[in-house]
Amino acid sequence: MRRVSTKANSIVGYLGRIAGTGSVRIGGETVARASYDFDGFAAPRGGVMASGELRLAPTDLKAVFGRLGVQLHTDDGCLLDLTFSEKELHPATDAAHVDVSGDLPRSPAEWRAGLARQPTDPIMAPESRRVAN
Repeated sequence: MRRVSTKANSIVGYLGRIAGTGSVRIGGETVARASYDFDGFAAPRGGVMASGELRLAPTDLKAVFGRLGVQLHTDDGCLLDLTFSEKELHPATDAAHVDVSGDLPRSPAEWRAGLARQPTDPIMAPESRRVAN
């Protein structure tokens, strides 16, 4: 596990990457399909944190950007809490940086397994292949 020092007495260990697709939810209601690509880190006190890119149709991204209680229910069953890192959304963009918590994998092996998954970008998928949850 590669270690990155962020403070004099703090070591954060890089766990790896996970990527895939899922449903963006607010208040338990699905509002859009999205793809994601997150990097995970082991926190000094035993927790796991992640951050990365969330991609969805520009109109859907505009509707959820900056809102509280945004979650991603991944197609493999994880429920992740998302916080948008940026203060402003650029016009017509289909991606935003998010900080991720919740049901994250805990071991480096689970994060490395995420490298093998090839996400299908729901934005580019034909309408008939989109799944509503």
